[in-house]
Order: sequence, then structure tokens, then C-alpha cells
Amino acid sequence: MKGNRCVLMAAAVLALAVLACGSSGETPTPEKVEPTLPPLDTPTPASAPAPQGATIEIINNSGAELWHVYLSPSQADQWGEDWLGDHTIEDGETYAIEGIPVGTYDVKAEDVNQEVVEVWWNVDLEGKMTWTVVGLSSLEVINESDETVAYLYISPSESTSWGDDWLGGDVIQGGASYVVTDIPRGVYDVMAANPDEDAVEMLYSAGLYGQKTWTLVGKASLPDGAVLRFEDDFQDNRNNWGLDTEDENVFYMRPADGEYCILIKSTEFTAWEWYEPFRTDEFIAEVACHIEGAEDASCGLGFGPDGDNLYWFEVSLFDQTFALFLLEGGAWQDSLVEWTVSMNIDPDGTNYLSMERVNGVLSLYINGVFVDQVESDRFPTGRVGLGGSTYDQGNATVCLDDLRVWRLE
Repeated sequence: MKGNRCVLMAAAVLALAVLACGSSGETPTPEKVEPTLPPLDTPTPASAPAPQGATIEIINNSGAELWHVYLSPSQADQWGEDWLGDHTIEDGETYAIEGIPVGTYDVKAEDVNQEVVEVWWNVDLEGKMTWTVVGLSSLEVINESDETVAYLYISPSESTSWGDDWLGGDVIQGGASYVVTDIPRGVYDVMAANPDEDAVEMLYSAGLYGQKTWTLVGKASLPDGAVLRFEDDFQDNRNNWGLDTEDENVFYMRPADGEYCILIKSTEFTAWEWYEPFRTDEFIAEVACHIEGAEDASCGLGFGPDGDNLYWFEVSLFDQTFALFLLEGGAWQDSLVEWTVSMNIDPDGTNYLSMERVNGVLSLYINGVFVDQVESDRFPTGRVGLGGSTYDQGNATVCLDDLRVWRLE
């Protein structure tokens, strides 16, 4: 037989409505609904393990980018690996090097040109340490001259004064060495002077970055038997220089204002004028020179029998280099001394070039300081020539002064 139909309807989510079935009047017990469980707590990630060994936090206040940082045990003879790898530390940046085995180290920072920015010596590395790189340099002066150095001036090359003495009352005896520290990185002129404040030797435009060494030899003395045979300060023209001779390449001017100047108009051209009074075998010749106009021109001092045969000593101011050339049979031969850097050359002022031949050896000096020598047996006798050379640029005015020639007797 047909019974009554029961209808169960859900009126809303999580709300139950029950309709009675039959006539008993009993209300069925609703099905038990389990409560929703709260979400599980997200587990805390495990902390990264602390780096093993020591850490150096590098604060770069040097004014330069640091491209390399080398660590080496202090007792080692060579620097170890570069701990920066491909990273660079910008000026003003802080960077940490981790995982350094505990020990005593020397630490060196270098710039992009591998110039030393600063060195941290004998550091006991343990835990976390901070190194503020400020870019201080040092200069070791090794005195191999015959004079006592009582004053040492280190002045920025663009400065017009020498400033204070860096020795502070100390002296550097001949054969001794002395280290000046805490010099800000930069380009300097340096002068060592004796107790009478006379210059023993000077350096120009010397880059002081990190640790530098200067072996000071001082100005050379005249050899025994040197007799001054000729000198000219070009205050007049009693020796008939120049005489305003001119062609398409060069203009030899008459001396004026205490100088004898040669205008070299062409590029890649060498011009000189002979000192005529006598031919000599053993001699010393010296002349002062500065250049106006072309940047890459050079001063020159020569010796030889004629215009086709000549030793030619050149000093290039702008890049502080010198060389010794040989002209033989009218053709330039292989260089006897290749272009060589000398910080004794003043790139912005007057330089003294000296050439000496004694006992078959030709010696070269710049501002009184010996720079090189070669065997000299090609020309038994000759004359002294003075002038200059051009390279990529023409219109260089080479001005000469204080010519002196000694003969060894």
C-alpha cells in the first residue's frame, strides 16, 4: 500500500531541516557533524648553519673599487687566492668574506689595475672582524747615496709647495732604509734633501699606491780629471747658435731670454746643432731642456763624428721615458737602450740631460742621477750635439740652456 512520502530538504549549508515521517511524532536525532579542525601550524624553517671559521667585513672607504682581496698566512712567501672571485667592492660598499680558517694572516686589497690599495698585516682572524680600507700607502726609502737624508718631502704633484717634512727629525744614513707610512693614495713629487736642505734626489709624478720602494742613489759626482772646457748660458750669442736658419722642417732660432730654441715643424723629425770648438774622446756633456708645443716631442743630447754617425740620448717628458739611439751610416740602427721609464724625469718642467764617456763606456744621467750605460767603441772621437725630436705631432719648440762640456784629462 502506499505510504506517506518524507521529504528532507537542506535549507542552507551546515543548517539541517527535518520533516516528520509517519505519525509517531518522534524527531530523529540529526547525524553528528565533526567540527572543522584548525589548520596545522606551519613548521619554522631550520636556521642556516653559522659559517665556519672567521669572517672579515670589509668597509671600502678608499675612493677606489676593490677588485681583488688576497689572504695569505703571515709566514707564507706568496699571496694566496683571491677571495672576491667575480665580485667587486664599490667605494662606500661593505662586503663580508666568510669561512676563513682561523689563523694569522696578511690581507691585501687591490684595484682594477692590480695596484695595491692597502695591506693589513699580521691579523689574528677569529670570529667576525671589520677592516675599513682607507687606501693608505707606504714608501720605503733605501739610501744608497753617499749623503745623509735629513728631510723627505712628499707633495701632491699638482701642488705648488713641498709641504711638511715626513721624517720629523729622523735621518736616513747612507746604506740605511726608512719606511714612511699612512700616505694617502695618490700621485706625488718626492724630494730627499741633505742636512743643508740641498736636494739629494727627486722623483716626479710617482704613483704611491700600497707599498712602494725607492732606491735612492743621489746625484753623481764628476769623475777625477774632469776639466770644464766650455759653458754657455745663452745670454748672448757669442758662439753663433741658430742664426735664424730655417727650412720646411726646422727653424734654428737665435738665443733669446737666456735660451736657445729650435722649432721642429715636421713630424717624426730629429734636429740638432753641434757644439763645434773641439773634438773629444772622453768627456761629460750636460744641457738643460724643456719643450713647448707638441706633447710627444723629446729633448736630445748626442755625440758623434758627423751628421750620419751619432749616439742620440732622448728624454720624453710627457710619459717620463728615455732611450739611447744609434745613427750609423745615415741610418738609425737598433736601439742601444729601449724606451725606459724614469721617475727622475719632470714631465712639466726643465730636465738636465747628461752624457759621459769614460774608458769606453757611455753613461746616461737625468737630473744628475745615473739611469743606464752601454759599451761605446764605435766613434773614437766626436762632437757634442743638442736638440730634440718629434713623433706624431709637429711644431715642437725645444728650448736649451746651461750647456756645459767637461774633458777628462
